[in-house]
Amino acid sequence: MQDIPVETLLETAKPAQDVLIELFELDLTHIGGDLFRFHDGMNEMHTAIIWQGHTYEPYPMKAQGFEHNGQGTSNRPTLTAANLTGLITGLSQDFDDLVGAIVTRRQMYSKFLDADNFIEGNTKADPTQELVARYVVERMTALEADFATFELALPCESDGAQLPARIIIADTCNWIYRSSECSYTGGPVADEFDKPTSDSKCDKCGKRLASCKLRFGANNPLPFGGFPSAAKMSR
Repeated sequence: MQDIPVETLLETAKPAQDVLIELFELDLTHIGGDLFRFHDGMNEMHTAIIWQGHTYEPYPMKAQGFEHNGQGTSNRPTLTAANLTGLITGLSQDFDDLVGAIVTRRQMYSKFLDADNFIEGNTKADPTQELVARYVVERMTALEADFATFELALPCESDGAQLPARIIIADTCNWIYRSSECSYTGGPVADEFDKPTSDSKCDKCGKRLASCKLRFGANNPLPFGGFPSAAKMSR
């Protein structure tokens, strides 16, 4: 879960909060397309919103169903965008109804927006004060002459996402020993049973978390290719 920036958290706790801005990015680069940035509105100068130096073009859209739930399967929010120019129709035809496209939702209070959004600038501009969530287009649920609606899902719950995936195993590392994913390049340490050895011919990883700690240290970041917390989820 993303940590909430301190200033954003303080603003959220106020009885009267600043306007919460919602920006969206549609990323098709991994399937041969472009990256689009949109916002359903404009800044006080009636031009496109600028955030972190990037331009979010005014484009009519409506997002619904975004909720934070730590229990069970997450909800499937929807994003409805105008299709008056035929933009969505064209993209849908070229990219299989946009299934697998990555949608990034960025939220921040207007007081933290880039100075370029204000006539007199903004001394409170802070590009770190944002909440970011990423989703994958699961399916198109409607395509009309004037609008299109898409169902979104978290990347780990998407059926149609074109993202790398691997089987979740709780106690066994999937990486090949000394591969780029494993990243260990040191001398021989232990055999497959975690018994110490100085013989390179006997040096084999036991594929356990303990095996990883022997090579990288118990208190250091570990490139362990398993999912230790998965065992807790089945209890």
